[in-house]
Amino acid sequence: MFIDTHSKDTMEKSIIEYLTITKDELYNAIEKASISACNDKWFNGDIFDNLINDFITQHISDKQIDKILFFHLGRRLNSAAHIVCGNTLFDLLTTKNEFSNFLAQHKVYFENNNGHLDLYYNDNKKSLDNTYEAHIPYLRSRLGYNSGREDYCFNGFAFKDLLYKNSYARKLEDVPEFIGVLATFLKDRTIGSDYYEQSTYYCYEYLIPIEIALFDDNEKMSLSDKKIYIVNQVIHRLHDYYYSNSKYMYDDDNPILRLGDFCTMDAKYYVAKEIITTEMLR
Repeated sequence: MFIDTHSKDTMEKSIIEYLTITKDELYNAIEKASISACNDKWFNGDIFDNLINDFITQHISDKQIDKILFFHLGRRLNSAAHIVCGNTLFDLLTTKNEFSNFLAQHKVYFENNNGHLDLYYNDNKKSLDNTYEAHIPYLRSRLGYNSGREDYCFNGFAFKDLLYKNSYARKLEDVPEFIGVLATFLKDRTIGSDYYEQSTYYCYEYLIPIEIALFDDNEKMSLSDKKIYIVNQVIHRLHDYYYSNSKYMYDDDNPILRLGDFCTMDAKYYVAKEIITTEMLR
């Protein structure tokens, strides 16, 4: 099974089903944990987490969370609209595909050099040695210069309910960060403007085995801890709904998910995609 994070109602229903509890029992636990975690000045998240985790472990049944929803935001080239798998940045830059073809049309290409990628523009290799220069630290990170800390991964979010109120979602409405930085670094604005004109902004939904999902804030988490953590985070979100007006809620605490740095999101995990409009981000 999996925890359905599309909306407040689906989260609530999933938690009640998974823990085999009533709605009253769920919100009584949230109230007690919230009261214990509050003092005169601030909310102690550690106290809340510990109490909620105790509640979860007390009610875990034989049902097994073996999958997790994964929502990927991306502006994808229209020529690649039929593709539903998710490639790593390394694959996109080193194999022949719609993304690398687009860059080649702008005289940009990359070559593998012992694990990191060299950047070429107009057939000239661009030096990324001056780490004090604007945008070079970012490019070095994304192109694998930091051995052991490569950043090629395919990422996404665990919750859909408020996703379009996430500051990152609004930022990505423009162009992918990599394209924007690359265009600025190369002083070629047409890379960004052409990409925007030739692409559409989507939310891709996948349902993946929970064992291959990595939580960005703790990628070393064990499988059993992942199962408790996702339930804990959903109850956190239900706590926010319970004590707040949803009109004023934001999504900046949405758990960030990713795959391994060299792992492709297989098309067999694809569920659906949705075009994201400017109006949806307001």
